[in-house]
Amino acid sequence: MTGLLSTASRALEDMIDSTADWAVDLLRRTAAEMGHALDRDAMRDVEGAAEWRNLSSSRNRNA
Repeated sequence: MTGLLSTASRALEDMIDSTADWAVDLLRRTAAEMGHALDRDAMRDVEGAAEWRNLSSSRNRNA
């Protein structure tokens, strides 16, 4: 392609590349934040439990 269409095509490719980079970065940051939140909540649940092996049941699992 030559002329105006060639310039538009390159501009569109650049826009698509930058949008894809932004989306990937956003997904990676969101995944990392979710992973940290899950780890933090699990650690809080385990450390706050009277018996870490028995978080939600009253049954003795070691018996």
